[in-house]
Order: sequence, then C-alpha cells, then structure tokens
Amino acid sequence: MLVEKKHLKLSKLFKTELGEVIKNPEVVYEEYGNKTGPVIFLGHGGLSSQHAAGKYSENDSNPGWWDPLIGEGKLLDTNKYRIICANSLGSMYGSTGPLTINPDTGKMYGPDFPKITLIDQVKFYKYFLDELEVKELFMMAGVSMGSLHTLQMAVLYPDFVKSLVAVATAGYMPPGGLAFHNIMINILKLDPDFNRGWYECGVPQIGLSIITQLSKIYYTNYKMFVELCESITEGKDIQQLKNKKIKEFLQAGVKEAIETRDPNSYITMLEAINSYDLSRGFSSFKEAVKRIKCPALIMNIDSDCEFPPEYAYEIGEILNNKKTGQARVEILKSKMGHLGCIYEFGQLEKYIGDFIKALEH
Repeated sequence: MLVEKKHLKLSKLFKTELGEVIKNPEVVYEEYGNKTGPVIFLGHGGLSSQHAAGKYSENDSNPGWWDPLIGEGKLLDTNKYRIICANSLGSMYGSTGPLTINPDTGKMYGPDFPKITLIDQVKFYKYFLDELEVKELFMMAGVSMGSLHTLQMAVLYPDFVKSLVAVATAGYMPPGGLAFHNIMINILKLDPDFNRGWYECGVPQIGLSIITQLSKIYYTNYKMFVELCESITEGKDIQQLKNKKIKEFLQAGVKEAIETRDPNSYITMLEAINSYDLSRGFSSFKEAVKRIKCPALIMNIDSDCEFPPEYAYEIGEILNNKKTGQARVEILKSKMGHLGCIYEFGQLEKYIGDFIKALEH
C-alpha cells in the first residue's frame, strides 16, 4: 500500500495548559481507507511518527509501524474503515514542535518551544479531528505514548471515543519510566554540543547516540540478549565473542536512527510524557478512569519494564468494577520487552480481532 504524508494548518491558534499560545499550528498525518467508513484514530509511540502503515514508494524499505495490521483485507481493513494517524504536538516528525519556525522570530523555536503536557497533546489531536469534521471515533488505538493518548482522550472526551485499544500502557507514568526519561533528558543536555538547546552548528550526536543505545536495553528485555548469545558455544574466548555480539547489537543502526532525531523535540516529548496522570483535573485516579464509557482492550507485555502487567490490570479492575465486562485485559508474551507493542503482530491481531468482533456483534 502506497501512502502519502499530508499537512493540515489548523484554523486557530492553540493554547497550552500553562497558558502559552502556539500560532499557526500544523499537523502532519496519514490517512488510509474508506473515507466514509467508521473512523479509527491511531496514536504513535514517543520515538515514532504518523507513518503507521504502507510505504512512501515502491523502494521504501521501512513500512509503517503497524503495517501488518493495516490494509486491504487486514485486521484494520482499509476497505471498511477510515484510518487516521497524526503526528503528535511537539514531535520531530512534522507537526508543530521545536523544529517549527516561530512566527514571532522567523527562526526555529528550539528550546523556546512552549512547555507542553500530555493533555495538551490530546487536546491538539481533538482540535485536529474537529477540523477534519470527525464526529466520533469508532476506535482509538495506541501503542506506548499513543496508548497514554488513547486513555487520556477517552477520559477527556468520553462520548467521542466509542472503543479503545491501549497497548503498553498505564494510567500514569510509572516511577521507573520517570527515572529513565530523566536520565535521557540529562544525557541530551550534557552533550558538549547541546549549547542549552541552541545547536546551530548541527544536531549534537553524542547524547543521541548514548540514549539510542540505552533505549535498546531499557525498551527490550534481558532474554533477548541471552538469545543473541545462545549460538556462541565454541571459540578461544567465548566471553569475548559474546561481548562483541552485544556491542554490535547496541551500535547497529544508531547512526541512521539519530539522523532523524532532534534533542529539543526529544526533551519536549519526554517531559510531556512525564506529566501524564489521568487523575489530573479530577478528584481521584479512580474517578478519572471511571469517566471512560467505552469498551476497552488493555494490553501490556510480560517482559516490559516500563509498563509492567500490573498497570493494565489496575485500569481494567476499575472499569470492570464500574461495569462488568467493560474492559478486557490481555498480557502479550514477548522477549522484546516494551517493543513488543510493535513486534508481536500475531498476538495483537488475535486479541484486537476478538475485541472488534465483540464490538460488531
């Protein structure tokens, strides 16, 4: 499936939770499928983009992050559904963020980009969907950061979201995630070329390289590293061979990965994610979660150290105590840790497929 990147300039300014004004906001998005069909809105992960499915050209070697699930005759059938995925506010992949030109200065926002929260990102999505004249979502589905957006959307706009799928998720950012995110932010800021965010001589490489390699550890699982070395059983120095194998894994693709990444945008996104707590603006966490009216499929991964399974059960229990059967909780089995949300397509297809069948019958 060949797809194209679309741009939409929103008609009005956007005001953040902290009261700052973003002029001339713009959204980059992709859209697939039946333009008159039920709308499915997808939320991407923090390091990902709106490119959820298909390819930009026949020679493109990088299909979208949920490509096996989206397309003609696939689970999210483009003959049936109108599927939209938009790049988040603050991201480095096209929507308004630190890389955007500030209309007041004629220069990139850089570190002067307004501080945003995850609630801001969700309200920005809702503003975008309103501009597209989307009246309701048959489903909102998201992975990682996108799963947080999904739950937050259902809390803020309970009549707008008719069903939800949240993969690798929680109702607030867990302490372990806060810790790792702050380590990443500190590493980026300590890069000698960061210059307080004004890096006119090119993107700082050292900090991005380090956190990209750290992410390969944090967002996967030790079982994957064991498997990488399982085949090394012979040699003069087996331990040295294993060490070489791990080094190669950590360094593979790093140069290519950081070419598209921007430290200021990275920091903006991480700080927004760190602000996430469904109870914000409500009397309690339970009361916030209870605002969700729609059927919910909550899926975490057994080996994920950012969002362990208990965080899925926590949300499911609150919803099912309110209304029996409102939430389904499934735990994906994976050696990939957090990244299981974009790798375990067999399990995702089964659980989401069963969920959709139940919705439609």
